[in-house]
Amino acid sequence: MRKFDSEIDHLFVEILRALSSKGSNYVRAGEIVHKIRDRGLNFSERTVRNRLEAMAERGFVEKKGNSWRITDKGLEMLSRSTVFDRLGEFSETLEYNMLHSTFNIYTMEGTVPTSVAILDKDQADRALEVLSEVLNSRLATSRYAVLLDEGEIAGKTEIEEGKIGIGTISSTVMDIIMLNIGVILSVEYAGLLKYENGLPVGVTELINYSGTTISPGLLFIRGGYTSVYDVVVRGSGYAVIAIRNFSPYAIEEVEKEVQLASARGLGKVLTITMDRFFGIPAQKRAMLVFQAGINQLAPLYELGFKPVLEINSSLIEFRKFGEIDELI
Repeated sequence: MRKFDSEIDHLFVEILRALSSKGSNYVRAGEIVHKIRDRGLNFSERTVRNRLEAMAERGFVEKKGNSWRITDKGLEMLSRSTVFDRLGEFSETLEYNMLHSTFNIYTMEGTVPTSVAILDKDQADRALEVLSEVLNSRLATSRYAVLLDEGEIAGKTEIEEGKIGIGTISSTVMDIIMLNIGVILSVEYAGLLKYENGLPVGVTELINYSGTTISPGLLFIRGGYTSVYDVVVRGSGYAVIAIRNFSPYAIEEVEKEVQLASARGLGKVLTITMDRFFGIPAQKRAMLVFQAGINQLAPLYELGFKPVLEINSSLIEFRKFGEIDELI
């Protein structure tokens, strides 16, 4: 089982926040847990202690006996990380991941935005079999996945006893790849793309990212609109697409990066165009349409696994991922 310890997540930030409130004074772990729970995050004291030890190794906190205090490095990181306080719209979550991901498509190193499905451990084998079908299909962002064990963190959620987390790379990785060459993709819509006999035939629904506090793709899933697994195994159904706009002057550069990403197993781009895509106008800008990363986890919801879905919840080192078939 491949494990990770994400450097920057909600627990990381809340620990720094709790310690900073005490200035240069040392604070016991139990008090830190109490402060974190007051802010609505329910993590065990063992989890907090383990995270404190990891943070001390990186120099963000320091330990004296059984107590802890924040360092100057920790204060600097807290200042940069409190953007979490204003993550109201889901589009801001995407922007946060774009700015803080360190992924480099040329070296295939760095942190990638990750979505996680949390489910019962006794469902893990069957879930991985389903994900093998999906991640090896044309609807997936990549073939890569990571497993999270009990006590690890996915966004604001700790993996509880008897549970397991399965993480997949978010399609936001495409935004990051383009940002690294100076091309800014404007986050526009999530769409519902209908397939018949293996071919896309039309966009039936659109949700604008602006104003939504959760993933538009998650809205499609919870509303029962998707049938991603049917598209994978039968060729007909509905899947989620991501629609981005960008400067028409960057088309050539974007096409080159898309080809590179595809060669390295990342991203499933449907079109790069200045024309309409199934009736959707480009509005004098170039349009990039690709399969949404949420398609990778949607079948777990559709097939009744009842997972907790944490969308774009974590930044995880790419090296922690393995191809899905290696995890079965």
